[in-house]
Amino acid sequence: MVAGEDRWNRGYHTAAHAAHRLILEQHTELRRLLALGLVQTCLPSRDRRSAPAVLPALVERIKRAFVEHLADEEAALLPLFGEDLDGPRRVQLVREQHGRQRREMEALQALSMSESDDPFAEEFDRLARALLVDMAEEERALALAVALLDERTARHRVGAQRPGVEGSRH
Repeated sequence: MVAGEDRWNRGYHTAAHAAHRLILEQHTELRRLLALGLVQTCLPSRDRRSAPAVLPALVERIKRAFVEHLADEEAALLPLFGEDLDGPRRVQLVREQHGRQRREMEALQALSMSESDDPFAEEFDRLARALLVDMAEEERALALAVALLDERTARHRVGAQRPGVEGSRH
């Protein structure tokens, strides 16, 4: 039973680290795309009008990358949450947040097709900044969870080794 539990812990540990790496990699790309868009929103409105397709094209790329990221995040993280006592509530919160973010991205894309440039640029600016904050908070929470898991795993390994080490001295 202990060997099976140890195998499960290693699998959970590996899955958590893989999810953390994947999310950080995707966040790096999303940050790059959001920054490119934020640069466009900082231009005076007359300069934005001279290149009207830049920001809408970026929004399309951001939306594709972001929707893929949300799906990957759900596939990687939600099964890990199922093992927590607080898991069902956390799963529900993630699904609600992701649903809201998907709707906001859809609304932004619809706004990008409108004739008015300024409201679109303002909404992109607001959403991009909110997503950057969400990503930073998510990374902080995930890093803490992985660190706690690493600590728990290290303690488990030391505890599992202790009886064998003491027994070999006698």
